[in-house]
Amino acid sequence: MSEISRRSVIVGAAAAAATVVVGVGAAVGIGALADGGADTGAKRSAPPTPEPAEPAPLADAVDAVDASGAPARVPSFGPNGTHWPAHTPVPGGPGVRTVDVDCTWKAIGAAIAAATDADIAQGLHVRVRPGALPGFGAAASAAPVLANLGKATWPKNVLVSPRDGWGTVTIADSMRLDRVLGVTFARFTARFILLTDCSRTCVAQTKVQTGLRITASKTDVTQCDVYEVVMPDSRIDTNDPFGYATGEGASLSASTWEGCYIAPVFRPAGGDQHLDALQMYGRGFTRGLTVRDSVVFGGLNCALQLGGPHPNDPNLGTPYFTLDHSIAAAQLFAVRTRYPTPDGAHQATLAQAINGTGEPGQLYAYDSLVLGSLYDTSWGEVQRSATSYLKARSKNPSRSGGWNVDPSLSEWSAADIDALAPRPTDDLLARIWR
Repeated sequence: MSEISRRSVIVGAAAAAATVVVGVGAAVGIGALADGGADTGAKRSAPPTPEPAEPAPLADAVDAVDASGAPARVPSFGPNGTHWPAHTPVPGGPGVRTVDVDCTWKAIGAAIAAATDADIAQGLHVRVRPGALPGFGAAASAAPVLANLGKATWPKNVLVSPRDGWGTVTIADSMRLDRVLGVTFARFTARFILLTDCSRTCVAQTKVQTGLRITASKTDVTQCDVYEVVMPDSRIDTNDPFGYATGEGASLSASTWEGCYIAPVFRPAGGDQHLDALQMYGRGFTRGLTVRDSVVFGGLNCALQLGGPHPNDPNLGTPYFTLDHSIAAAQLFAVRTRYPTPDGAHQATLAQAINGTGEPGQLYAYDSLVLGSLYDTSWGEVQRSATSYLKARSKNPSRSGGWNVDPSLSEWSAADIDALAPRPTDDLLARIWR
């Protein structure tokens, strides 16, 4: 990389103590990102380039803990072992009661159902012995593996995780949880997870093969959160991998996705699928999603599909979507830096990172990078966030602050993204999920 082409971008990270200088190389030119590439009906805006403080070495990040034994969050792009729901006891935490169960959903459900108020107050960890759990499918009509358990009003969530650590309990088939409240499922290896009407339930430090979706189908769902859920491998598929959705009359809000990583999904050659990596959608009231410390590589259409609000949403005028210390990258960028187009896949030409208007004026971005274009809409606040999209200042105005436009982001190489967001390999996950 020549000194002429090496442009350094200094980005202040919120809540971070240091500043990192990241070289922007021209080894792989992504000129299309500046304009957004060929359009398929939606306007594009290029990515923002803010960057975080230098993270602690991933293997050591979890060594700093609070009084409950939970790791102190270290800002990162993707998982580093420090993102954990504050209301959930940690494995081996002080005073936590442990109950060991067989590797069956019946045994897990019985342990949750037997929890007393004293157990919840103390902190309850249901530890699952090694084995494989069935899934039963993840369609809305599929039989749930667990249903009608727990309480959203519990002061602490029940923790359910493998007794012997990540990698020792697998769920080979897609699965659905239905109306499971106040439970955190952590450190599993799964195919696909669907949560329906699961207020205050979380999935944490879990590897998935094809994705995860949170839905409010019949009720008002809040605080259904995701911490360090990782889909590390790209593939050819016809379905969106991640979703945040509502049915008619239901609402979904106040959800945090933190420390996550989403690899790109490619459309099969000759197909006509849309393919968004993470989509907000539905006929109900959908809002209040925060994506923090995460990396989202786009499907064919985009990385983040924000959709738009229901006209009768009683919470119009409140925050709709927040991108906090995260990277959203168009599929074209993913192909040129980390994930080559697989054989039999459609070749990406669209460099769109964010699509959909969301609720204009209720979108927020902090310390984030958008590598690809953004759909025309207005933002409430944009601070310390950068994009290569040349029209971002005019097409994506902000009430406070604004996008930093940096065309050199279009020239980012594999080395640049590797330095910022390491690949979440199994070896890395085994070190940080402990």
